[in-house]
Amino acid sequence: MATSTLGAAWLVDESDKLNKKKPKRIVKHKKKAWRVTSNVEDVERFLESKRLDERLGAPLEDRPSDSLFVVDTKTEADKPVKSEPTKKRKIKEIGPLRCYAILTPNSAVTDPLKKRNRVRRPEERGDPLLRKIMEERRANGKIPTRFLQSMKHHQENVEALAKKKKPERLRTTFDFDLWGDAGDSLMIGDKKVSALDLSDELKTYTMEKMGKRIYSRPPTMFKKTTGLKPVEYPHPGTSYNPTYQDHQALLKEAYNLETKEMKEEVRTRRRLGPMLKKIPVQRKEEDWWSEMTQGLGDDEEPAKEEEEEVPCVRPTKPKTRKQKIRAKALKWQDMRRKKLKEAKKRLLEFDRLRSIRREIRKSEELTAKRIEIRKKEKEAKMFKPAMLGRHKYVPPPIEVNLSEEITGTLRGLKTEGHVLIDRYKSMQRRNIIEPRIRQTVVFKYKHKVFTKRSHSEPKGLKVGNRDKDKTPVQ
Repeated sequence: MATSTLGAAWLVDESDKLNKKKPKRIVKHKKKAWRVTSNVEDVERFLESKRLDERLGAPLEDRPSDSLFVVDTKTEADKPVKSEPTKKRKIKEIGPLRCYAILTPNSAVTDPLKKRNRVRRPEERGDPLLRKIMEERRANGKIPTRFLQSMKHHQENVEALAKKKKPERLRTTFDFDLWGDAGDSLMIGDKKVSALDLSDELKTYTMEKMGKRIYSRPPTMFKKTTGLKPVEYPHPGTSYNPTYQDHQALLKEAYNLETKEMKEEVRTRRRLGPMLKKIPVQRKEEDWWSEMTQGLGDDEEPAKEEEEEVPCVRPTKPKTRKQKIRAKALKWQDMRRKKLKEAKKRLLEFDRLRSIRREIRKSEELTAKRIEIRKKEKEAKMFKPAMLGRHKYVPPPIEVNLSEEITGTLRGLKTEGHVLIDRYKSMQRRNIIEPRIRQTVVFKYKHKVFTKRSHSEPKGLKVGNRDKDKTPVQ
């Protein structure tokens, strides 16, 4: 048994020797080999502990016991009794934020470089000897020339800044209504918030936090462009059973409108009649022949033997020195006379102060009258269609039934006009849409004709030359 055990142990040792890797043969006379082979963990551990002691202030051996231990002098009776746990969760006290913990100093080691990150003051910069000389000169009142202009500009800038008026309000944040003091704000994005009975400021704040769009509507959006009503009452004469007076009044309006149109048509025909007159073809040819043969049969006028005499134009001579002096003196004399005349006129205006006051009063009255007239014209303009496009508004014809067409019952009434046309004309009359006309012009484009490549004759070849080159077949 002993022999077998020793044999097994010997086998295990031999297998371990075979499995164990041989150490690398490293050259040890170089510094790189020292770093690889040497083990300095214990040295680094010792140095790290020393650094930790320096950061904490002092090593543990040198610290007093009071800073490391606390003597418990309280008895069991003095200690607070733990109360039974309640369902309410205790609110955790808010301490210093963890994000600022990295900024707090956690080392007691003093900085070896005391002047680290320190900006030198102006008096510390430069050569101290030169600085001393400059201070002595400045004390004696000797200032370098290059500093005088900058000092002057600096003083001017300080005075200008003191006199400058501060702006009432800088529009950096548009937290007010651009269209007025109160305005009518419109919230876009959330109908529920805009429908709530809250103040505009609270609505704006809510919409901003929700990330919705907010803008105000200008007051011109609510300004009326016309004084007409959307639906106007029809004339009483258009009823299916009108009174005699109402029906006659409506007929009179239609008659006046028709008469006015007929007179306008007659006036147009009278003005354009000679231009639109038809001329027979035979007479047109005779007129053309007489125009083309005008002056061919007349004898030529005899040429003028005597040519008209052309007046001789002499070149202008430059002014002499005496003439220039005289012209200058006349110019000064004219200027002096004008100044005297203006001064005399200014003195005479003192005597006509009453008339000047009268003129000012009349001009003010005239201005007030013009303002009143413009106001009335503006009010009257609100009841007329505006010129919104290139076409004018054409009122629709009056809807009227003749006396024999009135039946007295709504069922047998002959209808006039159309509801859609009436609403369309009403929108044009109230400046909602611009007047338009129906376009009847049809543009017909000319067909594009081109020859296909397969049907075109090849360029550069002529039939005659091709026939000449051919030889007759025998």
